[in-house]
Amino acid sequence: MEDLTSFFHRYGDAHLKLSADALEPFFHLPCLINDLGGVHAISSKHDLAAYHAPFVEELAKARLALCKAMLTEQHSSLPGGARAVVSFRFGNEANDLIFDCDYAFALMRVDQDWKIVFAQLDEIRYSDLY
Repeated sequence: MEDLTSFFHRYGDAHLKLSADALEPFFHLPCLINDLGGVHAISSKHDLAAYHAPFVEELAKARLALCKAMLTEQHSSLPGGARAVVSFRFGNEANDLIFDCDYAFALMRVDQDWKIVFAQLDEIRYSDLY
């Protein structure tokens, strides 16, 4: 089974495709996402794509070229589940910071794959460039 560090590296790399569809395999449906706009109940692939569309558009306008994901905390004591805190850094092709943020995740194993069932934005730090 894939460890959480590898899962979040792949999740970070999926952002580079600038496609909401590329992020869909990482989520369990239904799921909840809590961000600056409130809590979003995601029940379908369509809901997930609609949720991610403005974010992907923002990343494309900022010329996203790198996304680094660093697992800073993990708890996997529950059978079939885990909790993780991850710091993300999003940058452009000149390696300028677009923004960085911290998320807390609840995950569950589905077959042998990790799936996000809950994501909560903790803090977002925008660069002065954007």
